Amino acid sequence: MLKKCLLVQLVWLSVTLTACGWQLRDVQLVPESLGSLHLSSEDSHSPLVAELSRALDAYGVEIVSTAAQAERSILIVDFKQSRRISTLNSSARAAEYQLNEDVDFLIVDRTGTQLTPLLTASVESTYEFDELDVLASTNEEQLVKDSMRTEIVRQILNHLSLLPVNYKETR
Repeated sequence: MLKKCLLVQLVWLSVTLTACGWQLRDVQLVPESLGSLHLSSEDSHSPLVAELSRALDAYGVEIVSTAAQAERSILIVDFKQSRRISTLNSSARAAEYQLNEDVDFLIVDRTGTQLTPLLTASVESTYEFDELDVLASTNEEQLVKDSMRTEIVRQILNHLSLLPVNYKETR
């Protein structure tokens, strides 16, 4: 009886989780039929472009060097970073900093036709600043920035997943 009850609960949990749309993070964000892709940015060697390239490569997307060779292109139009004091300590010095990153981008096809309007991937985060251990605070800031860049890449990949799968056939 206990085994049946446990089995019923397990089945119910499985049905509930799949019905609500829950899935593991980053599970097949990019469709397999995406084809070749070109990344265009003012700074083609930026950490953002490098991480986006790595992520696309991990999903098996072919990155090509020119837009003419690609079925689609991601054009990174603008990349903004800001840092401001979020909270002050009792001595009126910075206790926390807030970091913001915004990336404006377009997705276009081989002919230059926009597949999306201008999109923005945006992320905000805070970290504690310890004035007695500046090196540790600097390292924490770098870790937060790396995490934010990963989230920006995830947002861009999510927009890629929303494109029509068989775009070539719909035109």
